Amino acid sequence: MPGEEQHVKGAEAVQRVKRWLEGTMRVSQSYTSLEGVWARKLTLRWPNGNGTPFSYDLGGVMRGGDWDGQMFCAEVKWRRNASDQGPAYRSFLAKCYVALSQGYMLGDHYMWISWAPFRANDWDQLPSPQAIREAVLVESLRIFGIEDPETAAQSIKTSFLMAVRVA
Repeated sequence: MPGEEQHVKGAEAVQRVKRWLEGTMRVSQSYTSLEGVWARKLTLRWPNGNGTPFSYDLGGVMRGGDWDGQMFCAEVKWRRNASDQGPAYRSFLAKCYVALSQGYMLGDHYMWISWAPFRANDWDQLPSPQAIREAVLVESLRIFGIEDPETAAQSIKTSFLMAVRVA
């Protein structure tokens, strides 16, 4: 699929998720990464990635229950099948670790929203501290500026692995 078509399809998926989240009444406000000031607010930088940015597709405020008033960030993948979701999810976990380590104020909760299942054999382990550790090690050069996995592993803050809440 040409790049522009993929971006249009992605933007449509994000709008669909935005309407769905607001329609469930569990989100009081949500904003896309294409909405003015929110594009900047949903964008962070890799600590050692020479200023390379990454962003979440959607962010906002939760409503009701234990999470009332807390912020969320979401990544949206509109795929027909597992496609590239395994590696993309791993990158998402590393980005959540970075956001948490930087004290990102919109990052109380992180959501991965997809139309297609992926990594079905280890589905229950997708948000585990071990999966987050593995994701951080894959991106260790951009996170810590360290290429060697054994050396990078020493830089991982276990408390951040336990604090990342992915739904």
